[in-house]
Amino acid sequence: MLDNPIDLKALNFFDVTINCYKVTSKINLLNKKYLLPSFSSLLNEEEFAKVYVGWSPLAIFFLFDIDINFSNFNEDFRKGDSIEIFIDTRCLKTKGYLTKFCHHFVIYSEGQNRAEEITRFRQDEMHPLADSKTIEVESIVKPNSAIVNVSIPSISLFGYNPNEISSFSFSYRINRKDLPPQNFSISSFEHLIEKSSHLWVKMNLKE
Repeated sequence: MLDNPIDLKALNFFDVTINCYKVTSKINLLNKKYLLPSFSSLLNEEEFAKVYVGWSPLAIFFLFDIDINFSNFNEDFRKGDSIEIFIDTRCLKTKGYLTKFCHHFVIYSEGQNRAEEITRFRQDEMHPLADSKTIEVESIVKPNSAIVNVSIPSISLFGYNPNEISSFSFSYRINRKDLPPQNFSISSFEHLIEKSSHLWVKMNLKE
């Protein structure tokens, strides 16, 4: 018997695939059709937010329904309240490095500059970083909760073409001040999510 047993999480052994449903316009995503499953119990994490995702040919839409105070801004975004969104528009699942189809966005619920792309590529696999002005962020922030709507348009998603590519891969991390984050399907304590596109969830585009 091992003196210090390794904590092997079940999700480490599976490729996760879920359906992502189309929206016909920018609508309220607070509908169970768009609600992502929770893997918090499998990651031994506290769940403090529900996340909804939908797609259209023009954009990918997100809604984060957060059940904590979410107004603590920090220039070091992982030390304050922020949302990280990871997208691979071609779902290549390339292990070991990011391709030009991968994106890493940071979203804040408040502040003047509320969205930015910070993807870090290899020198030979790059795309121009998205213009922050193209990413729409709308939020309702209360003392102990927040709803954050995010629309990332196709112009900000290199390689996004749902007419030809019927899936993308995706993950998120919701950071909070002085406490552990909420992740989607990958533990922040076991993996560098921003460099592990092969572990992001495959999202099949459905009508």
